[in-house]
Amino acid sequence: METFEEARKTIHTELVSDDSSVRDEYMKHFGAEVGAFADEMANVVLAWRNIDSLVNGDEKRGYVAALAYAAFTLHLISFKVFLSGNLVAAGNLTRQVVETIALALLCADKSLDVLARFMEDKYSTNDAVRDVLRHGHRMGLKEDGLQDLKSAQDFYHKYSHISRLTLANLISFSEEGTYVGAAFDEGKLEAYRKETDSRLGLAKVLPSLMHGLKAQLEAWPTDNAL
Repeated sequence: METFEEARKTIHTELVSDDSSVRDEYMKHFGAEVGAFADEMANVVLAWRNIDSLVNGDEKRGYVAALAYAAFTLHLISFKVFLSGNLVAAGNLTRQVVETIALALLCADKSLDVLARFMEDKYSTNDAVRDVLRHGHRMGLKEDGLQDLKSAQDFYHKYSHISRLTLANLISFSEEGTYVGAAFDEGKLEAYRKETDSRLGLAKVLPSLMHGLKAQLEAWPTDNAL
């Protein structure tokens, strides 16, 4: 059994480590996917710039642009956290990404009252994916993009509550023992592959969702009588 000092050293190391050695292990297996992710996210940035250009000082348009930017940023951070070996935290962030995308689409639809309710803290973002699936076709959103949002929400919902998945992330599948904090486990490569592919897939549909937001904002009145 480890001593108090040994346990303290392990905990302190985890707190101050930059997890570079763990990240190196992920990069050995998923370096190509990381490069592809960067390519796709560059397209997201360019698509978001077009949304931001429509704000022109209008507060409501600014909310929509801010939500779109939050979705991009959270998705980037989620993948970074994943590559540092913190899967549960990364999964929680990705669920926020999905809900933020859905919320932005709803807020950009001027025929709905979601934006006004959100600005008054009277709209639950837990309902955003459900509501965007209800209204998405009328918004002109493609079926594959909507289903990708639904699939991502279903996949990452399990990271929001303690589950067998949470416990599995603490246990080594390749050798005896448990992990304290960040980890790379050779026995979980298939699961890591699914996580990586899911994030890359979402990054690929984000530009089309950004274009959908832009089209919605362009349909708003230009006299600020929103």
